[in-house]
Amino acid sequence: MISISTYEVYLSKFLIITSFVLLIFITFAVIYISYISWKDKKRIKK
Repeated sequence: MISISTYEVYLSKFLIITSFVLLIFITFAVIYISYISWKDKKRIKK
């Protein structure tokens, strides 16, 4: 049987890793959207 303390440790590690993954994903999404809008502005100026 798993004790509550190890369950809480696993849960906190899972939450930390999940938050880092979401942060990285959001960062790449913002960079990608900025790149797309920059390319679109260059295309409109032509």
